[in-house]
Amino acid sequence: MPEEGKEGSDQDIVRLYQEKDELGEQIRRLDQKKIERLEKYNDELEKRAEWLDKERIKAIKERDNFKKQVKNFRGKKWTNSLKMVITLVLIDLVLLPLLVWLLRIPSQWIFICIGIITFFGILLISNYMSGTSPLNNGEIRKAITSSFVVTYFAFVPLVTFGSVNIPTDEPIKTIVTNFTWIVGAIVIFYFGSRAVEEYVKVKNS
Repeated sequence: MPEEGKEGSDQDIVRLYQEKDELGEQIRRLDQKKIERLEKYNDELEKRAEWLDKERIKAIKERDNFKKQVKNFRGKKWTNSLKMVITLVLIDLVLLPLLVWLLRIPSQWIFICIGIITFFGILLISNYMSGTSPLNNGEIRKAITSSFVVTYFAFVPLVTFGSVNIPTDEPIKTIVTNFTWIVGAIVIFYFGSRAVEEYVKVKNS
């Protein structure tokens, strides 16, 4: 019996060693799979990091190109606006007086034409510079104020120095004074409304 017990114990020990070796092999296989999975995940992360770097470089290039386009667009915008202003000045100072003289139109009509052309010209220029599709109140205020001011600066010297005769019973001085008050009220209203708008914006923000 002791020999049989000893043989049984030896078999148990051998079996335990086998189980130990099998467990060790399983652990090694699991570790290998885990290592392979981690390596695969690491490769995917590296590829994603490279892709993100490429996308970041691409985004930086697109941003720089966009800035250049915006800068060039602003430059072109100011150039086009300057051309529009010069065209408007030439129409008011050269073309209108020439048409009035050639067509024998009464000289008083020059002030009406200057006011109308200046109003729509400033309205178009303001809308072009702001880049908004519908007209807003600020652009209309600019156009009204500019048209009255330009007409005033054309009216006062031409009428005062007798270049244009206005048939009226009122003295020229009275007409100029009343027109000055009207232009002054419009200019004050323009700057006052701008100040009120800025105050409302600041208060709301």
